[in-house]
Amino acid sequence: MDGVTAARIEELLGRIPGTVAVARLDPEQRLKVVELEAAFERSSVLPIRNIGVRMLAERAACFALLKDARFRPPRVPTVYLVEDGDGSSAPAGQTIVVNGVPRRVVGEEVIRDRVSTGETIIPLEDSFVIYPDRRTGPGVPCTFILPPVAFPELEAAARELGIVDILSISPSLASDTWIRTTFGFPPSNDLATLLVGCNGEGAS
Repeated sequence: MDGVTAARIEELLGRIPGTVAVARLDPEQRLKVVELEAAFERSSVLPIRNIGVRMLAERAACFALLKDARFRPPRVPTVYLVEDGDGSSAPAGQTIVVNGVPRRVVGEEVIRDRVSTGETIIPLEDSFVIYPDRRTGPGVPCTFILPPVAFPELEAAARELGIVDILSISPSLASDTWIRTTFGFPPSNDLATLLVGCNGEGAS
């Protein structure tokens, strides 16, 4: 991706309400984030995979965005609990497809104003719910996944910018800390980082 397009994307990200700072990650920095996520996953008590970060590292351009409470909330869950293995046999509305792989969703982040499914749920505090009736068996292992999420502000300008394959993802605390240190972002707990990536048109 040429520098002019990258600069236009960075400018657009900086104008979104709630954006505090923006920086572009070079290829080595993107790989560093993937390494940090992998280390976090290995050390976590819970089985977790940040699939979106790995997909993001393959994009032609990647940006770190620091946001505050004014930034719009996510429109879809950013964390799911899925059964390991092929989820193609799950009923409609109970799967998520990531990188072409269907996965059976047995739990998800609670999104404000989302319509209730009417299913039996087990709440984990106020931010996550488990759907026990979706489980295929008590012995089937499950994993928390962070899939890539759409980024409507860039998607609205995709044709004008000549970009495709847009996605965003929240990094782990380890990556968040490294990003803030690397780019001089303030460490305030009132702020959070988000990673946004895309390809130029014609990219494979």
